[in-house]
Amino acid sequence: MEIRLYQKGDSKQVVKLLQDTVNIVDTQSYAEIETGTGMLDHGQSQDWESFFLESFTIVAEINSTIVGVAQIEDDGHINCFYCHSDFRRQGIGGQLYTALEDYAKTKRIPTIYTETNNSDRPFFLQIGFEEVQKQKVLIGGKVPTHFVIKKDLPS
Repeated sequence: MEIRLYQKGDSKQVVKLLQDTVNIVDTQSYAEIETGTGMLDHGQSQDWESFFLESFTIVAEINSTIVGVAQIEDDGHINCFYCHSDFRRQGIGGQLYTALEDYAKTKRIPTIYTETNNSDRPFFLQIGFEEVQKQKVLIGGKVPTHFVIKKDLPS
């Protein structure tokens, strides 16, 4: 497995990964904004290219197949963090996160934070994140529970 920077042209595989992850792993944990009207309804590949190229985005690749993706913004917000269901619990998420944290340290970002669902929250807690806030937001007639979590990095 290789962790590498997202490259122009990766969007087709990455979008399929996002759709498969949301639809296969745990549909109940993902908000409507992720499964229908929001992130995954971004439209054409060109829009996705811009989305992935505008921030530090990395992919995990096995035999030319992208099996994981992660993105962090310069303020420390993890905007995207997915691993294909067939490759979970194999250390890919940990390697993706380590690469994000290394990037954050080089940019002197003091805190990394994100929003997560109940299914993925244990992964983040295990690697040192702490829960900041539990939130329920009405989206598309549903009220999913998400958690704002953060990790302070050593200076």
